[in-house]
Amino acid sequence: MGSFATRGEHAPLAVRQVVPTRSHAGKRYLVLGGAGGAGKAAAELLAAEGASVVIGDVREQALNEAIAGLGPHSKTVSGVVVDLSSAESIAAAIGQAEHRLGALDGLVNCAAIVRHVDPLETPWTDWERIFSINVFGAFEAARLVAKAMIAKDIKGAIVNVASEAGKKGHTQSLAYSASKAAMINFTRVLSEVLAPNDINVNCVCPGGMATDMLREVAVAYGGLVDQAPDDVFKQLVSSQLRRHIDPAELARTISFLLSDDAMIIRGQAINTDGGDTPY
Repeated sequence: MGSFATRGEHAPLAVRQVVPTRSHAGKRYLVLGGAGGAGKAAAELLAAEGASVVIGDVREQALNEAIAGLGPHSKTVSGVVVDLSSAESIAAAIGQAEHRLGALDGLVNCAAIVRHVDPLETPWTDWERIFSINVFGAFEAARLVAKAMIAKDIKGAIVNVASEAGKKGHTQSLAYSASKAAMINFTRVLSEVLAPNDINVNCVCPGGMATDMLREVAVAYGGLVDQAPDDVFKQLVSSQLRRHIDPAELARTISFLLSDDAMIIRGQAINTDGGDTPY
């Protein structure tokens, strides 16, 4: 069903600037997918808030560039190459992060891939690849970080980055949507499993965020409707904000969910899409 508007469109809402606090002083975090938009923004904010951070990504050059781009915060951030489709690579990366930081107080699961194809033409291999990274790899990382925290009696938090696609689904990215729905589900269950150890688990569900992944979506959708990718990208915005979400805005929610202030928010899939998802 379409919608009928009786009020005119408003101007895009400005991104509000926030001064980082020292809310994560002395904390140690691993951010997977840390060389890309949301992951890099989360790592940068956590470092600005006093944390020591290891960022993991499969792209070594992108890792180095991300750290170099952090400026003064790069002193407390280091990188590790990790392939989320490999259990051995995940274990090695977590081991390196622990060795560098001494221990881990939390994890941000931000790595993911997406493929765009007609749902009736989605090959088996796409399902395998997407789920191996977005679900199996993400859960394995959460499982191993949780076990490492339990072994050292560390009370902290895990934040998984899902997507509004995990709630609403998109026809041209069915496997991706299903993988994010699975992440939302295992977040809920893992939260209950880890509650006795005082390890909080939540996930965020971003929407039209200005990242390389959204530009890939614009290219794919542009091909389907015969429009220029830049024109499509301009349309993939929050209906209420009337603009793209800035990765730094998502980073603030991630930071909050990692903090003690979010202790009573548990096992939730927080909508961070600018008002587009109603549940």
